[in-house]
Amino acid sequence: MEGTGSRSSNRAGGICFGPFELDVRAGELRKGDARIRLTEQPFQVLLMLLERPGEVVLREEIRARLWSGSTVVEFDHGINSAVRRLRDALRDSADKPRYVETLPRRGYRFIGQVKPTTVSPGVVTPSIAVLPFADLSGDKENEYFSDGLAEEIINNLARISGLRVIARTSAFAFKGKQEDIRKIAAALGVGNILEGSVRRAGSRVRVVAQLIAAADGSHLWSERYDREMADIFSIQDEIAQAISSALQVHFSAITRAYTPRLPAYDAYLKARYCVAAFTRESLARSREFYERSIALDPGFVEARSGLAVAILTPVFLGLSSAQEAMPMARAAAQSALELDRNSQEARGVLGTIASVYELDWKVAEHQFKMAMTREPVPTNVRWYYFVYLLLVGRPRESAEQCLRGLKDDPLSFVGHFHYAAALLSAGDDEAGEAELRELCAIHSTLYQPFYLLGLSQSLRGRHAEALPTAEKAYALAPWNTGTTGLFAGALMRAGKRHDAEELLQNLLPGDRYGTPLGLLVYSLACAEIEPAAKWAWKVLEQRDPRLIFNLALLRSPSQRLLRTSSSWSALAARLEIPWPGSSDIYLESSGGS
Repeated sequence: MEGTGSRSSNRAGGICFGPFELDVRAGELRKGDARIRLTEQPFQVLLMLLERPGEVVLREEIRARLWSGSTVVEFDHGINSAVRRLRDALRDSADKPRYVETLPRRGYRFIGQVKPTTVSPGVVTPSIAVLPFADLSGDKENEYFSDGLAEEIINNLARISGLRVIARTSAFAFKGKQEDIRKIAAALGVGNILEGSVRRAGSRVRVVAQLIAAADGSHLWSERYDREMADIFSIQDEIAQAISSALQVHFSAITRAYTPRLPAYDAYLKARYCVAAFTRESLARSREFYERSIALDPGFVEARSGLAVAILTPVFLGLSSAQEAMPMARAAAQSALELDRNSQEARGVLGTIASVYELDWKVAEHQFKMAMTREPVPTNVRWYYFVYLLLVGRPRESAEQCLRGLKDDPLSFVGHFHYAAALLSAGDDEAGEAELRELCAIHSTLYQPFYLLGLSQSLRGRHAEALPTAEKAYALAPWNTGTTGLFAGALMRAGKRHDAEELLQNLLPGDRYGTPLGLLVYSLACAEIEPAAKWAWKVLEQRDPRLIFNLALLRSPSQRLLRTSSSWSALAARLEIPWPGSSDIYLESSGGS
């Protein structure tokens, strides 16, 4: 995920020690049938130690492996944090180590018994990542088409049973980077890479694709397609068929229930391109393109479910009002289901609306069950289900959904961000904050990890740490009421009353949509329990879904701030969710997937 390290090794299979097995190829640590979550830095530390059991691995070597020379970071703190998280995962002790021994000021040594294992080629699941296709049209405006073609191929390959396919978000993380194919494959945990190029000229299109084995860089298959644009769907199907043959996995010919009109499909690809850009402006543009696509072809289901997502997403960012957006998102999703009752994306949207807007847990659970009845489950549906599980007090299940999604989308910012929130909600503050710190380092232009980390630090009383974190979140998103409230609270805690009160003027009197959320966060940062409860009720009245992450942190077993507050207990009773102090708090529901 960061620095120069990648989940690769000269070992062909796995490494066993005690009850654990490190699957190097898959990038997973297992204990029996259970997968144990390790973020990239602890994984790399463990791999270094296991590659040289009994030998001292110097701190300088770890530093070189984890961070590139251009990275600015507090290395000692970073190394200590990575080793601490590794020990937590192994249930190891620094005082009485079974696996990782510390040599003060020098480094670390693995002292357990190590047994290499091999994985039979016959049981390795074939895996592939489709990189963004190069646009050779000479017009930047056509990039949406080359990206869209690669994404459509990803979707076709994902339907092949027995083939692990990396999702777009992670595969496209290498767009524009001249990285070695082997390094990309190692970072994504796959054995094969598909790359290609697209050239559009009038009504003609040329697509060149080649399948590369990551182990040695050999070409397993390549082909050039010179066709009319009307054949673009056939090209996608033929590429999927060729890859399945090359990788010797069973391919059932894709039967398209509906083939959209080409102008509508073109607008749809533009919408998807805007969604991937994920800026305030691009999200608004995506909605326009989805609406154009639907107008050009009213029977295009994916455009209708995509429109529902485009309307829903800005609500979670505080960019649009829930009261205005949710009914429109619901209508778009329902129109998609009228055309296709099996639309997973549409059901995911309806499940989200039922939970965060309508507070109807039974309907939400039903919609998510329907959305997840068949594989592959779209990763955004898993992220929606995560929100529901977190809200109803099932953090362990929400974390599991994140891990499932991250298996096919290992570099997903949303997946890692949600996983951090699940850890915090479950009371694993150190691991949750460590995950957020990694996100802050990797995605330094996104405000969300700084915001959630600063909120967690404030709730834990670590105000000196919270102040610079909150300031960074606000600097990245000064328009966001949550970051404004958090920074104002951090300033007030630091004794900078004038600056805090000046910021609060952007939120008061608290009647505009979104401002109650900011005032709730401010009150929590200042440990003002009853005012916070008053604003939480206002947030609920506005159905602002950002309330979820606040409730998730406040219900954490590690939090004691609100245990005796009748106001907060009353809010939980209104929501019909468990709350600290009630008899059923943190008993996981048996209804999870």
